[in-house]
Amino acid sequence: MKKFWRLLAVFSGSLIVSSAHALVTRATEEQLKLVKGGMLVKDGLQTSCNLAVIDSKASVVAAACLNFMGDGSLNTTTKYTVYLDDGADGKAAKYTVDSVTVHPEYNATYQLNNLATLQYNADGEMTFQNMIAPIKGFEKWDELVYTRYTLKDMETMEWEPRSYTTGWIDFEYKCDGLSMVHAVNVDDMMCTDKLSRDVPNYLNPCPMPYGTALGIYQNNVSISSLYMNSAIKDGDSLCSYTEQYAYFTALARYIGYFEKVIGRSIDVGADLFLVNVTAISLSDSFSMYESNFTMEDKNITMLDDDFYKDQTEDTELLSSLSESELASSFTGSSDDPAVNGIDTMEDSNDSSNRNSIIIGVCVSVGGLLVICALIYYVYWQRRHGRNFFGRLRRTADQATLEAEFGGLSVGPLHSNADNELPPVYDDPVEQNINAFSTNSNAKTDEKTEKKKG
Repeated sequence: MKKFWRLLAVFSGSLIVSSAHALVTRATEEQLKLVKGGMLVKDGLQTSCNLAVIDSKASVVAAACLNFMGDGSLNTTTKYTVYLDDGADGKAAKYTVDSVTVHPEYNATYQLNNLATLQYNADGEMTFQNMIAPIKGFEKWDELVYTRYTLKDMETMEWEPRSYTTGWIDFEYKCDGLSMVHAVNVDDMMCTDKLSRDVPNYLNPCPMPYGTALGIYQNNVSISSLYMNSAIKDGDSLCSYTEQYAYFTALARYIGYFEKVIGRSIDVGADLFLVNVTAISLSDSFSMYESNFTMEDKNITMLDDDFYKDQTEDTELLSSLSESELASSFTGSSDDPAVNGIDTMEDSNDSSNRNSIIIGVCVSVGGLLVICALIYYVYWQRRHGRNFFGRLRRTADQATLEAEFGGLSVGPLHSNADNELPPVYDDPVEQNINAFSTNSNAKTDEKTEKKKG
């Protein structure tokens, strides 16, 4: 019996784990460290703009993160700095940007071709290369990871833990409802309704869109897309809305353009993905489709700028915060829902994942309890000399006999001349027990008589 309970414990554990296995994120910190992430800093202030880092000399950033003049030209007085985390080569670094190249077809109104190439560290050595995915990759990847990088201290180049989430949006066509740009460029964009809630509140009190999307395939990690803009319905910020989607520019068809700008090849993992990368790279002038992007719904707001632009510049205020207040700004431990980065609707995918796990575990545990109860009942019956299934069979046999010859009730079909009750058929097992008891009693009486004689 001990073996049975041991096997049952192993079975129950594996059943519970298997029920939630599909919902457990497979991405790990170690996998994310295979890719170097980065952040753009403007005039000494951190922005919310993550980088798609190509290598140790070039990165791509959303053009909307840059400063432009009134005539649409780039403001050349702004000082740009790139901060790179310790991914890929294990070393964090920062570089002053030497060259900025905005995509020639960048449309600031609709954020088409929202890309700019940053070059830096021109005289330094090439110490690493990130892989840029040459395909959008839904059919190839084992996992899709949305990630956000945040600097904790620009002086020491200390980074906050990477904020990331995994999974696809259930139905990508939902994204079309808030963005006609996505509807006509679906092959060159990604979309998610997930938001990061790990950004320090002093930078932005609302949940934040993720900065890049990474594709994982056979433990290889490549950069797939870069944050483009967000669309929210019934609100003017990511603190309060009824529906929101974050849109990302897929980098695959821009690889040829990037190579033209930086003057060297990009690691695209041709052998890994088994695609004709040459055909992709030949196009060095790709741009998204333009169309009539007028939305019928007037309650939609597009967000495409630096989400940290309103951060406080009063360093004295920050330095005057107590340790508990400063910790609160990083963890969001305020009683105010807005400060905590909690909006009017929870992340739908995260919520559904939690509900699915709860339901799966409850169903598994409930099923196990029923099975355990049934097995124990059968075991108890046998332990006490009762055959459960034999009793069921005998009951069925007795019912057949009663139907054939009559039962306990008297009715027109089972009456006789003297209106006597028909015979009742005892359980054969009970008959054997009674017979055994009678014989035992008779033998006992006989022995008693002999002793008296």
